[in-house]
Amino acid sequence: MAEITFREATPAEFDTVLVFLREAALWLRERNINYWQDWISPPANLVAWIKQGFDNNEFRMVEKDGATVGCFRLQWQDPVFWGKQEDNAGYIHSFTISRDLAGQGLGERVLEAIGAHCRQEGKEFLRLDCGEAARGLRSYYERNGFRPVGTAKVKYFRSETLKTQGCDVEEDLVLYEKRL
Repeated sequence: MAEITFREATPAEFDTVLVFLREAALWLRERNINYWQDWISPPANLVAWIKQGFDNNEFRMVEKDGATVGCFRLQWQDPVFWGKQEDNAGYIHSFTISRDLAGQGLGERVLEAIGAHCRQEGKEFLRLDCGEAARGLRSYYERNGFRPVGTAKVKYFRSETLKTQGCDVEEDLVLYEKRL
């Protein structure tokens, strides 16, 4: 079985993360799933959100036998999506594995590795959010031991121009957690 590891992303891998997110968005579009579509041509505020993750050393690159095959963002607090929490948790965002490797169980193995890492860091829970309408993805997380524990509504603007015009995007999310 191929070895799956992850490591901290380097600043030079910023564009690689955007490529992985775009690839996942295109794959979803091909299946008529309206989720992550802003990553096909991300607006400046989403690119800035990724940059913030790099600035905070939160992005990890997933490797299989030394080749980079995916990425995720790992945070110890997530006030934007989860609000202020007093418990001990790791929060995953931007989790994707190359679509060329779909169906090989790599995502499940990476989720387990992230959970093991969080346990080593003294965390009790692993948490993530998922679009309410992304039923297939929600089932995937539930099959991997995550349970829904709440909902959140996130509002953002696709651009500064749209912000000044009051044109925002609202997304309904399901909050998931897994006890480690």
